[in-house]
Amino acid sequence: MDTGCVLPNPYPDELLYSVIARYHVRMNNESPKWTLREVFGTENVIPTIDLPSHLDSLVSRNLTQGLTANQWIDRHTLYPYYAPFLPKDRAYRVRALMKSTNGSGIHALIGITASTVERSNDLRYCPSCFESDIQHYGEPYWHRLHQMSGVWVCPLHQVDLHRIIEPISDRHGLTVLPIARSMFRSEPVMKMASEKIKTILCQIAEDVRLLIENSESLTNLYNLRDHVLPRLFESGYVTAGARIRQRKFYEQFTITFGEELLRIMDSTLSGEVNSWTATAVRKARYVVHPVRSLLLVRFLYGSLEQFLSVPDSSYTPFGLGPWPCLNKASDHYHRAVVTSLQVTRCTDTSQPVGTFTCNCGFSYSRRGPDQCNEDKYRRGRIKSFGPVWAKKLRELLHEGKSIRTIADLLGVDSNTVIKYARGAVVDSLKNNSTETPQQKGTEKPGRLEQSQRQYNDRVNWEKRDLELSWLVEEACKAMLSDETRKPTRITLSAVGKKVGKLSLLEKRKKKIPITMQVLSRYLESVKDFQIRRVRWAADQMAGEWPLRKWKLVKKAGLWREYDKEVSEEIDRCIGLHVVGLNEVNQSWLH
Repeated sequence: MDTGCVLPNPYPDELLYSVIARYHVRMNNESPKWTLREVFGTENVIPTIDLPSHLDSLVSRNLTQGLTANQWIDRHTLYPYYAPFLPKDRAYRVRALMKSTNGSGIHALIGITASTVERSNDLRYCPSCFESDIQHYGEPYWHRLHQMSGVWVCPLHQVDLHRIIEPISDRHGLTVLPIARSMFRSEPVMKMASEKIKTILCQIAEDVRLLIENSESLTNLYNLRDHVLPRLFESGYVTAGARIRQRKFYEQFTITFGEELLRIMDSTLSGEVNSWTATAVRKARYVVHPVRSLLLVRFLYGSLEQFLSVPDSSYTPFGLGPWPCLNKASDHYHRAVVTSLQVTRCTDTSQPVGTFTCNCGFSYSRRGPDQCNEDKYRRGRIKSFGPVWAKKLRELLHEGKSIRTIADLLGVDSNTVIKYARGAVVDSLKNNSTETPQQKGTEKPGRLEQSQRQYNDRVNWEKRDLELSWLVEEACKAMLSDETRKPTRITLSAVGKKVGKLSLLEKRKKKIPITMQVLSRYLESVKDFQIRRVRWAADQMAGEWPLRKWKLVKKAGLWREYDKEVSEEIDRCIGLHVVGLNEVNQSWLH
């Protein structure tokens, strides 16, 4: 009767594969399939070295109940090597697949399948660790660290790693590290390397060791650009418009490591524009292999240890806040009280544009990055003046100051004073002034003001606004819930045409604030609309297996270029599709 298994306790840094191989020898099973059936409950599983699956089954069948599935993943697989460089949701899906009975998508999600970094199928060992393990534990075992890409030298003993060349097991076999050197033949995994290359390889191996030890705290290295951009800026690899000087970066990177080392690490550069280094320092859209990310970190910081010791900082083209308020009407003019900053990119020059908003309501923007301390007092465009500035304008008008004097006192030009003196600011002043209704009635309104009043009196804008807001919301909900046809992007134009009020929405926005507020909750950017199309396409293809990415993209009607969030949504839908079908299959088994 199949009751389970009693796995041996894992040694420090031992591969799960190695634990299963030692169990296979102890049980004296003739066939590896017997061992797989005892450990996983099925023989239809390949004992993967780096990222195995069926771990929930392994834990449930292990009668010693030593480690959880998550502990096996974190301590005895290569998951901590890849996870820090994945988006959080993708790392979570990889962990879920490793626990499940279907691990077919693990390597594709991590990016190994598409990567040009070769995935070694050889088990490697350190001769010095081999002898040390026999002395301490009575037997040798496969170390996890030695199996990671980019590790050619043992960082503990600085000895070249070896691989077994005889005997060799098949893909379904279980290779045990023999207890005596006379029982197998091996050779170094790297031959004829210079001392300089070996020194750098030892340093890289130490970086890998430090990476897996700190993997749990390094969960946001997918956007590696955000972490290294300050150092790139300091080193002169970033232009004033926040563009990377790719040619200079490419040349210095190649000189630092050399063609031979980059070839050993499967990280040769194909060109300054399309090289993996260019991808690594751009906005994150693709997963960069860990060994290449570590090379980038070593190039900029000297080592992973130095990188981890630097406080987490991001590229700040306008320096660190708070920033000065440039509202001349306020009592805190030029004082550093502004804490709200939004950075965007200029569509013409690609330079950063900062929008600073103070609590007094004054908001201004300027183009960066700042080159000196005086730049923080430079004002480009005023976005909003705020109530403090408006109140000061009304006071100066009542005092009888000239337009030019007011403009100088408020830090604007004369045309701006004239515009706001004739507009809503002065109207608000009249409504809140201390004048009696009789005094207000003696003032003769201008022709334009009188005409506007007559038009407003004829239209009940409050009622129209409420009625239109209901129509707009119903139209937006209908567009979102209609699954019978391809999705339509929710824009002001599309909603206006649907309710037959396009002209009103375009020309009378200020008269219908409730409607515009309701509409703003539903308006979609191009990215949001693309994500909705991906979800719609995934629902339409719910019964298709396997769900191919190119088919999903084609069904959603996407172009080749789309944002990172859209790409992540595509991967998420495919992952949910896989998990959903697995749950259906499991329900049939029960």
